Amino acid sequence: MDSSANQQTHPGILLANTWRKIPGLIRRWLPLSLLVFGLSYGLLAVSFLASERDITPGYELAELGTEDHADHVGMAFTLHPLEDILTAPASSAPSWTATSENHTGIGYLNQPATFRFTLDNPDSQPRRKLLVVAAPSLDHITPAMITPAGRVERLPHMGDVHPFHNRLFDLPQWIWPVTLEPGTTTFLFEVENSGPTLLPLSIHEPETILGDTAFTLAWKAFIGGLLAFALLFNISIVIMLRRPGLAWLSVLMVGVMHSQLVMDGFGLWFLWPEWPQLNALLSVSLPLCLIALCQFTPHFLSIPRAIAGILNAISLIALALAVVTPLGLTFPGQGSLLVLATATGVFILAVVVQQLRRHVYARYYGLSILAIFSGAIVSSLRTIGWLPVNSFTDSAFFLGAALASLILTSGVGRLLLEERKKRLSADVRARQEGQLRARIEKDYDRLLKTHRVTGKPNRAILEESLETLNSKKIPYTLCLVRLHRFNEIEQTLGYRTAEELLKTYLRRMSRFLERTFDVRLIRINGHALASIDTLNHAFAFHRHGDSGDEQYFMAELETWLDTHFREGRFAFSWSPSVGIAHAPEHGPDAPGILSSAGFASLKADQTLCEYDPSIAEWQYRQQILMLDVEEALTNDSMWLEYQPKVGIRDARVSSVEALIRWQHPEFGRVPPDHWIPLAEQVGVIHPVTLWVINQACDDYEHLTSKFGRNISVAVNISAKDLAHPRFDQEVLEIITRHNMRPRDLILEITETAMMADPKAARAMIHILSQQGFRIALDDFGTGHSSLGTLASFDLDELKIDRSFLEDILDHPARQRIFRAALELGEALDLDVVVEGVEDEAVAVWLQQFPGLHGQGYYWARPERVTANR
Repeated sequence: MDSSANQQTHPGILLANTWRKIPGLIRRWLPLSLLVFGLSYGLLAVSFLASERDITPGYELAELGTEDHADHVGMAFTLHPLEDILTAPASSAPSWTATSENHTGIGYLNQPATFRFTLDNPDSQPRRKLLVVAAPSLDHITPAMITPAGRVERLPHMGDVHPFHNRLFDLPQWIWPVTLEPGTTTFLFEVENSGPTLLPLSIHEPETILGDTAFTLAWKAFIGGLLAFALLFNISIVIMLRRPGLAWLSVLMVGVMHSQLVMDGFGLWFLWPEWPQLNALLSVSLPLCLIALCQFTPHFLSIPRAIAGILNAISLIALALAVVTPLGLTFPGQGSLLVLATATGVFILAVVVQQLRRHVYARYYGLSILAIFSGAIVSSLRTIGWLPVNSFTDSAFFLGAALASLILTSGVGRLLLEERKKRLSADVRARQEGQLRARIEKDYDRLLKTHRVTGKPNRAILEESLETLNSKKIPYTLCLVRLHRFNEIEQTLGYRTAEELLKTYLRRMSRFLERTFDVRLIRINGHALASIDTLNHAFAFHRHGDSGDEQYFMAELETWLDTHFREGRFAFSWSPSVGIAHAPEHGPDAPGILSSAGFASLKADQTLCEYDPSIAEWQYRQQILMLDVEEALTNDSMWLEYQPKVGIRDARVSSVEALIRWQHPEFGRVPPDHWIPLAEQVGVIHPVTLWVINQACDDYEHLTSKFGRNISVAVNISAKDLAHPRFDQEVLEIITRHNMRPRDLILEITETAMMADPKAARAMIHILSQQGFRIALDDFGTGHSSLGTLASFDLDELKIDRSFLEDILDHPARQRIFRAALELGEALDLDVVVEGVEDEAVAVWLQQFPGLHGQGYYWARPERVTANR
């Protein structure tokens, strides 16, 4: 089984992947989780930690008359329990504080308060009335009635820690039916509440109570319906936008709806009368509202991280209040929540004000905060008695929070519309990108299958076609055509012209192959030829038993390739060579066959070359040599030998050339021309050059002691060295370290190397020459440079290649060519050195040319500078 599959199914890795997903899952489900936790915790706390008061059974509503309305005379309060007032002697009666008309709120108290009011019945007959207290959220009310005759009558006390569990009538107010005797009747109402203490009393006729209640419930139900719709709308937006952070608005709306239902008495006791604890969750739902507001802010507005941290801290404090408050402790109480909520509102409002101009959603948020503040202020003023207690002021916070929720919902709706527009725009762009992608994929598929320049099938398609033949064990011959002069032609004519000429050449070759090989030609994705790169192209044909046909085909191919290419005003040879490999003899698969043909095509001296297994051994040798180059520089298996350059007439040594030698542990003595060209190709020649320069400088003192103080040492450099941007600095650092002068060093470069990149070579040679180094042109006559190009280089020495001396004494034409080379050196004011002087006759003949220098076995063979090195 694949190791990657094992990693994916490993239990430890699965556990680690799951653990990494946990933070994201927590953030996604945090709003809902906190809501469920808060409600569950509140129910448990109320059920197990709070003590019930005695519950007085309810009373049936008697038939009451329709007598005239009795007068409501004043109201006052005292901070004494009802029992103390009823049992206190007249001399120690408590003092009473009058309340303003309809302003019965006296704030937050930690003790019971008793309210007193009187009702007059001027008639001679008793009247039946309903005493209605429109504050169903009060915890406990204990009333008593003192008749005009002074008789005390106890009215049913209502409420407990679950204030909606015990009522005389199933309506969201406290209602007591009373009979007023003629005269003045005094009522005492003891109120005990964990929240604001108030007694919003009204007197009703029996037939009007349902109408008044129905109107209040109707408009509150309408607001609740809007909130419910907004809640569902918000949940749908959260699902559609996949932004769980917006779910905090749903938590806020749930908290607001529950709080007002409880405050109005129109709570969940209608649905679950056996679970009055559901209505006692105010201490949890109100902190949840604050937490939801804090957590919704970062998801609705773009706020700094520091502000988000403050809101998170406030949320933690509110969560602590939600945990502690249901336990019934004296501290912190509801006052702490009010202070925290007020401070939070001011803070959020300040943050919103800063973003009003640059953030459109800040306006929605600002309006919602103002709505909540307005409702809270009205509710606070009602609580402390500065505003009358009625259905409006009693629901002010609910109205403000509901309006805020609707405003925020509209903001989220706008966010949905913008997101919708973005998605529509994204869909349009996606369709356009899809069409573009289809075109790109088509072009990409074409690029994957064809060569960029020639349009022929590339190497991947060639190998795929050959693998099909290999799988069927069909024998075939693969021919790889290498165009050795393409780079030269490209440099001369420019890459555009060279590429157009190449396309024309390959089209002609394809037609020739189709005509010559006919049905035996193997089609590669419908083409006769495939392009491996711009220099190498391949075709294949089926092998049959008749070897004569194959020889005929090869002869025709060789003739066609040897013919000069002509197109327009151009006529030249690509110098093609064809490497031939047979399947399956020369490789187990397509890459192997292709590699074999490629190696065979490297022999540029013959047009057709069949693969020889010895080439594989040569390849192995070259690979090992390149791997061992850098190690050889440090383990003394490489060293330098020096060959003098002497004056032809006086045999005086003017300089010496450093020649690198390598004794390989596996292949023995490796000639420089067997590995230096490859080192240049693979890019490892530069450290070799620096090593040679450093070694030559290190040997310089021994050379001067042997050949004289004015001796110079020459080293060979490559085109790669000239392309190196810091080559001049590196050479300067080496000779400075050895206390040498630049003129003591001659840098030799071949004509072909200079022509690889004439511009870069010319610039670096100019820098080196300006610094004092002598520059020599090595192996002159073997390259393809023009005389004008040579004249543009800063040269000091011209070394004529040994090929000029071949049979020079027997061929006057060669002698004339040699004299022309000497005249060129004289014309360019260069010192001329002749390489390869090996016999006395040639040396004597060369003495006729004054100032000429020579180098060769006739004077000295290369040797190490000391015997012990």
